[in-house]
Amino acid sequence: MATPEADYYRLRTEWLRFKSHLFDSLTELPTLPATIEEVRRIVESRGAAEVLYLDLGRSGRHETKLGWAAYDQAIRDFAGLLISLRATGEIGHHDLICLHTVRSDRFLIFRGAGPDEAARSNPKGPEPSEVLLAVLRSRLAGAPPASALRSIRLGAGHAWIREDPMVRAERGIQQAVADAILGSLEAREGAEVARRDELAQMITHGGVRTVFHPIVRLRDGFVVGHEALTRPLSSRAFESVEDLFAFAESTDLIIDFERLCRSTAIQSARSLPPGGLLFLNASAQAVEDPEWATGGVDKLLHASGLRPEDVVVEITERVAIVYHDAFRLALRTFKDRGFRVAVDDMGAGYSSLQALASVEPDFLKFDVSLVRDIDRSGIKRSLLESLRMLADKIRAQVIAEGVEREGERATLLALGIELGQGFHFHREESA
Repeated sequence: MATPEADYYRLRTEWLRFKSHLFDSLTELPTLPATIEEVRRIVESRGAAEVLYLDLGRSGRHETKLGWAAYDQAIRDFAGLLISLRATGEIGHHDLICLHTVRSDRFLIFRGAGPDEAARSNPKGPEPSEVLLAVLRSRLAGAPPASALRSIRLGAGHAWIREDPMVRAERGIQQAVADAILGSLEAREGAEVARRDELAQMITHGGVRTVFHPIVRLRDGFVVGHEALTRPLSSRAFESVEDLFAFAESTDLIIDFERLCRSTAIQSARSLPPGGLLFLNASAQAVEDPEWATGGVDKLLHASGLRPEDVVVEITERVAIVYHDAFRLALRTFKDRGFRVAVDDMGAGYSSLQALASVEPDFLKFDVSLVRDIDRSGIKRSLLESLRMLADKIRAQVIAEGVEREGERATLLALGIELGQGFHFHREESA
């Protein structure tokens, strides 16, 4: 026979299980099933409501690129951004914000129609959702450089829910959500075609340029090398350089695009002072490009007065950890030809030290998230000191990325880190 105490714990367990399906613990937002009754009341009281669907994942590449922990933080930050827009009036206090499902990266915003919108049988013209989307995209673009929100390419769609006595309200709401999702997918499909066409045009017509960021000795500012960064000459389809490269990596054009970036960088390196290292970024596909092994890159280097020993190829920490076997074989052949390797974005969330050591990097580049305000954080100092000791053991030099202040430079130097790069030494000029 169950006791009152046992009944209490059983009911509490059932309630927590039920709540876990209705409320998302990551964002502290309700899900659609938890808000559908409120949406129904909005439709009945206002005659119509608009649903805006926001998809942070779009193609699913963001989580792979960032790592799940950083992507969770991006979702949490985006939820916070939506809540903050209530204070500024872009999202009304009576509008509803929710997730499509728990642990999702897909958000829904429901707003009641105004008198004019409700009176029209098919609301058209400038939509409130368009204004809100412009605000959101502006806020994402203006996020701090180290924020994961900067990498988000927002997908969106919207639909109207109208009161109809012939349709059950709950099914009408679900249908409107489905229409908004479909609208997002249709917009994405059209955008993907435009993006691929623009990327192909860049490759055909050489539509990129190279800017060089110096890598310096922290103790005296002596320039030991330059990182080559690709910038499009112009672009309509891509919101950022990160967006351009993320899209290129998802297509079969990545090898041709990286060949263009690489050749442009090597040719542009003729303008650099002699004697320094040239750091080139490369995807896993680029490392496996036969052009390295067949001598095509060597010819480009020779024409610019460079040797393989003068080139450091940067792969991200994610690439170093995730890719195995064929990639590592290509990397070994690649290093045997004299090229050096740097692992970029160390500390961004993927670390597998055993896998990292097997890459045998010549340089470890510590991510800006570890370097930013290191003079004000004892935890970051301890972590960076431990990573520096790891670098010493595998005989890799350390480069600190994102150095912006003298306090950061001095602290890094005191920790035994010799090299760095960032706005403290060089600020890229606008195109």
